[in-house]
Amino acid sequence: MKRQAEITVGRIVRLLFGSATVGLLLFAFGIGRDARLFAAAAVCGTVWWAWDLLTSQIFTPLGDWLTQTVVGGGLGDTDSSARLGLDDLIRLLEGHLEHGASRHVDINAAIRLEEIYRTVKRNPEAARRVMEIVLRRYPDAPELERFRKPTQSAVPDVGTEEPLPGTQD
Repeated sequence: MKRQAEITVGRIVRLLFGSATVGLLLFAFGIGRDARLFAAAAVCGTVWWAWDLLTSQIFTPLGDWLTQTVVGGGLGDTDSSARLGLDDLIRLLEGHLEHGASRHVDINAAIRLEEIYRTVKRNPEAARRVMEIVLRRYPDAPELERFRKPTQSAVPDVGTEEPLPGTQD
């Protein structure tokens, strides 16, 4: 599904100056190469370039910042299809844990996954299982200290790992 281009003031101004630049150049070459027509085309082209530059580098970022500051929303690109959905994020984090990425990635993925299972999915059992898996892998990780039981110095049962909560068949 293609997105329809929005008609905005900025697009109209760009179209106007772009068309004027091209039209004046064609007219200048067709009429007899009058220097005034070339100068007018140069002025339109310069204004066209300046408008694009000012819009993309100053007006849009400033408008986004002001809108974000005043009302909490932005004017910039809001393409939500580029963002991961919750289920995609869960699959991504579980993939990190399953394939054994680096220690840092495993621990951060497990912490985020535990928070998602506990707070969003309201599944404390799945959150507990995720933390048990990563605690078995890295029993001495200081980042996981808050997830250890008070009497637990290292995680027992270093045998087989349980499957991740979302990957059971």
